[in-house]
Amino acid sequence: MINSSIKKLVVMDVDGVLFKGHFILHLARHAGALIYIQTALLCFLFNINKISIRELLTRVYARFKGITLEQAKKVYQNITVIKHARETIQMLRNHGYQVVLISSGVPDFFVKDLAANLSANNGYGVGIGTNNSILTGEVFGHLSQSTGKKEIIEDLLHENNLAWKDTIVLVDDRNNLNIMHKASINIGVNAHYAVRQQAQYLIDSGNIAEVLDILNIADADTYKTLFAGMRKQYTHSWYQEIRRKLLHILIVCVPIFSSLVYHATLTVLFALPIIYLISECLRINGYSFPMLGSVTKSSIRRMEERGIAFGPVTLIFGAILSLMFFPPVIASTVIMIVAFADTAATIVGRSMGNHRIFYNKKKSWEGTIAAWIVAFLCGCIYLPVSYALLAASFSSIIESLPLKSLDNLIIPVSTGILLMCLGYS
Repeated sequence: MINSSIKKLVVMDVDGVLFKGHFILHLARHAGALIYIQTALLCFLFNINKISIRELLTRVYARFKGITLEQAKKVYQNITVIKHARETIQMLRNHGYQVVLISSGVPDFFVKDLAANLSANNGYGVGIGTNNSILTGEVFGHLSQSTGKKEIIEDLLHENNLAWKDTIVLVDDRNNLNIMHKASINIGVNAHYAVRQQAQYLIDSGNIAEVLDILNIADADTYKTLFAGMRKQYTHSWYQEIRRKLLHILIVCVPIFSSLVYHATLTVLFALPIIYLISECLRINGYSFPMLGSVTKSSIRRMEERGIAFGPVTLIFGAILSLMFFPPVIASTVIMIVAFADTAATIVGRSMGNHRIFYNKKKSWEGTIAAWIVAFLCGCIYLPVSYALLAASFSSIIESLPLKSLDNLIIPVSTGILLMCLGYS
């Protein structure tokens, strides 16, 4: 029977989207360390496209043979659900959307239970074999196949007289790419790299209610309660920039520590980019490195969400090269300049930058002047006035160029080379 009141279909994946983590990994952890390692390896092979979803499920659930349904249920009930899931789904339904949950990894009876708990219209999961309430290791049904989600969605669309242009999907991994490409709106939630690169929108905040903002359901009281201030934050991006620049300024600690423990400071500086890049690889695949991952998520710009943000790496290497090749006075000067002048340029440019630079429309003369003033003041701490003027002028010109994150590296290195060439030491 066709339901004419439904205007769109919202499809939410469960693992990685509604669930924090994946059900099969949670169950594997319960089954023991060896099974967990084997399952994690199989998930990795699936994520890099070395095995199919069918092979993943068959091999993983074969390892779960003998686990009781009661044990599996306890694991399911202990999985953390993403923030504001129930309120968001209820709000979508109140505005005429049909919301269904679909999972190729979670058993069907658990997905249906989750749908009921979250007020979704229905839930569809993978079929698993049981015998006397014990898992047999068998996997079956549409959702054990790579085309399963697409087939179920098409059946739902047909039942409700809808089309793919009326479909919104919230997904996280490559098993959803075929439905992403057909849906009118696709949203990556804690998305893996393959999805992150192709999604129209991304939600990395751990709050599913962001979908309401994306779909612009702005007249809902619950929405306003959930999102007091969120729209302002994402419209102006000031909070991200402030956090970003506070982290940026921390680089001024390097000259202080290097004057006390030079080799230890360099060792730490060389280690930091490695740790950071590991954290970034996890982030762009939907995971979070302890502590560092949440800091990065809170400070990256929108344009950096789909790939690795290299700004901290170039900033650290700028400090490393300065310490290694310049005298302490020059190293301290150029590190202070890159820390404070770049921050001043961003704050002033974003707040009152009305006159665009003709060779770089993304930056303003006001921001460049602010960078020059702050760079000059930083230079005066260590250098004679004449050298401070030259360093400030040169570094502010470099800062105004369209170098993206490379300015963190080029400003200290090139300014230090200039001062060395001028004979200052």
